[in-house]
Amino acid sequence: MTDQEKKQYLAEIDQDVQKAVDGEYKLYPVLQPASWPGVKNGALYNVEVLEDNDDDKIPLVVKSYAVETPNGLVYLSKKHKDFFGNRNLYQEASDNLDDLEQGFKFEKEFDNKVLSSNGTRFSNERALSYTQMRMAHDFLESEELFVSIPRRGNILIIPKDSDKELLDMFLYVHRHNWNDKTNHNAHIANILLYIKSGNSEGIVYL
Repeated sequence: MTDQEKKQYLAEIDQDVQKAVDGEYKLYPVLQPASWPGVKNGALYNVEVLEDNDDDKIPLVVKSYAVETPNGLVYLSKKHKDFFGNRNLYQEASDNLDDLEQGFKFEKEFDNKVLSSNGTRFSNERALSYTQMRMAHDFLESEELFVSIPRRGNILIIPKDSDKELLDMFLYVHRHNWNDKTNHNAHIANILLYIKSGNSEGIVYL
């Protein structure tokens, strides 16, 4: 990429971010592994999950921010915070996630006792949303859930108090999705999120 091409590319990103500021496009949080290149290249992000030995404060999962455009996601860099002035872009991104259409469905292979939202917009990120998780609680009739988000586009949700056979099957599918070399969607994390009453209350490291 020549200097002129890079300048044009960055200008187009700024234009897309400005459209989010103006309300034409929407901003969303996007989960990434801590190895995501944007972490070292100036992207705007927050640490969402630390490594198991969190005494060292080593990030495992980060939350980036992106504008949804007709041509795909455009990620914000740290400088783009200034575009929003005094507005809380983090809250705006969270609110937009809350407002997503209901995308959950029961999985027949789990006797309709597990939810997925695979292939929907921001399927993994639904785990960050109180509103979306409240829907999951209501569907599964349980206030405590485990959520699997091994790769981009993969999410499974199961009641914490499920029987051992169902939990074992859930873990098997999680590990399959994590290890499946034919699945080219980016890894997120080999963990389960513990969701209680709509909020993330802990991590199960696998």
